[in-house]
Amino acid sequence: MKRLFFAAAFAFVATFAGAQNLAEAIKYSQNDYLGTARSMALGNAMTALGGDLGSVGINPAGSAIAPYSQFTISPGISMSSSRSGYSSWAEEYYRNQNNISQNKGYLPNIGVTFTFDTYRKSGLKSYTLGFVSNVTSTYNQAFEAVGVNEKTSMLGSFAVGAAPYKPGELNNKGNYFNSSIPWNYLMAYQSGMIADAYDENGNPMVDEFGNYTYLGTTEGLFKNSDGTYDIRTLGALTQTSRVRQIGAKQDLIMNLGLNFNDNFFLGVNFGMPFGNYVYREYFREAAVNPEDFAIEYNNGTVANFSHSVYQYSQNSSFAGFYSKVGFIWLADGGFRIGAAFQTPSLVTITDKWTVAGSTSFTDSQYNASAQPGQNSEYSYNLMMPYRFNAGIAYTFWDRGLLSFDFEMADYGIMRYKTVDNYIGNSDYFAVENDVNRNFAGMAFQGRIGAELRLFQDIALRAGAIYSTSPEYLRLDNNGEYINANTYLNNYEEFRSGRASLHGRKPMNDLNWIYSFGLGYSSKGSFFADFAMRIKPLPASYFNPYTDYIGGGDYTPEIETFWRSGDMVLTLGWRF
Repeated sequence: MKRLFFAAAFAFVATFAGAQNLAEAIKYSQNDYLGTARSMALGNAMTALGGDLGSVGINPAGSAIAPYSQFTISPGISMSSSRSGYSSWAEEYYRNQNNISQNKGYLPNIGVTFTFDTYRKSGLKSYTLGFVSNVTSTYNQAFEAVGVNEKTSMLGSFAVGAAPYKPGELNNKGNYFNSSIPWNYLMAYQSGMIADAYDENGNPMVDEFGNYTYLGTTEGLFKNSDGTYDIRTLGALTQTSRVRQIGAKQDLIMNLGLNFNDNFFLGVNFGMPFGNYVYREYFREAAVNPEDFAIEYNNGTVANFSHSVYQYSQNSSFAGFYSKVGFIWLADGGFRIGAAFQTPSLVTITDKWTVAGSTSFTDSQYNASAQPGQNSEYSYNLMMPYRFNAGIAYTFWDRGLLSFDFEMADYGIMRYKTVDNYIGNSDYFAVENDVNRNFAGMAFQGRIGAELRLFQDIALRAGAIYSTSPEYLRLDNNGEYINANTYLNNYEEFRSGRASLHGRKPMNDLNWIYSFGLGYSSKGSFFADFAMRIKPLPASYFNPYTDYIGGGDYTPEIETFWRSGDMVLTLGWRF
């Protein structure tokens, strides 16, 4: 099997393999409202309802509906489970199904509002000041997959990617922070994952473009009858891939709500979205039979490869600001109408990341490991979408209610910016922003909630949410729809004008969330609510490393099916 090297392609991947991409922009920009148990149980169809601190982030006018001050605290549990299968190359089925789960405690809501009576008979009858924190997204996912691969290895992929760099550059520990060489390749060389390749005369193998040939420790060099060389994986490898994500995004809100004539309510929020995101990636490949992987050193000794471990970690924190205005009108006959508009959010994100690697042999004296010694850190800005939501609700006296919401957000305006260019355009992220502009757009969400008061103090609730994908496909000049990754892989073709984009359509990802809950309201100040929601997700696909073999698609792929959910208990007091 012949290993090929495409210098331009790998240089491009190395340049744009950072965290600033379309997927990251969408992840930080999407809102998955949680808040109080009541708002969650009602499917967050709260735009026209209000009265609940979970509704304040959806419609600022909601705080003015309640004729009293209140305090709520809402502890919760985020639950996630995954089922993953491993395919070592494109034509193989997903094998070795593996199930894991990950549960995390968090605080979806805490807040307080103070309502002040103006003692007027008409006009502004009361106003409300509120300070509320509501979670708007959780990042709680993990998967693990195991498979056997005899065609490729991560070490072989590192060897190909490192080709533009000289051995002395790769061996220099100072180049983690003093060069543009991707850390993966520095770590791979210094940890013994890859090594220089020499021809039969003992000369380093360098092509006419100055690219070096490196061998993964899992590979061998074979000379053909025509004098050319092939590089092949020496035997079967057991590969283990593990990814874990944790974190949350929440909005810290300062709210003002105004009550006019007890039937028209206005509100404004000054919000600060903030949060953290942690990503951990682990990849291990071990020789099924170490005797297949004999490594001969210059002194004539031979050691056998046992296993290698690659680890990548990223810690991200972010904070920003936005404003939001909204109204609720209580029409005649139990009908309510509400709407709200939120400005684009401007956030500053700081990423810290590092890599680590180790290679082990049957003779431990040849073991090696490497890591930079400290994290790399980079800060940048992201403009998130504006949002508009509208709702209509009907209340059945004191027996129950039915509420419908519609929300839209324009992800096509997402833009990365350098920290010294907060508002204006920046050429530094020209490619990333070009992808955002072309492959992101309007996303829509519909929400429905219902409440039935079983007794004077007990209510039963249920809700549902459907969401469309913010990611779009584009029609190219060949009449085929392509995604953002295909566009990036052929970016020079599009940039030069040899290829072009035309029509667009949204991806067919339609996500549903189902919720239900119970509420208790005492005759005094205390009230309590419980909610649970279930969120089935579409399958996702993950490639641990880049394809580097000519004549076929031999990249391992992991298929994962997800299911997530949340349970929240809200405790509240009116005063």
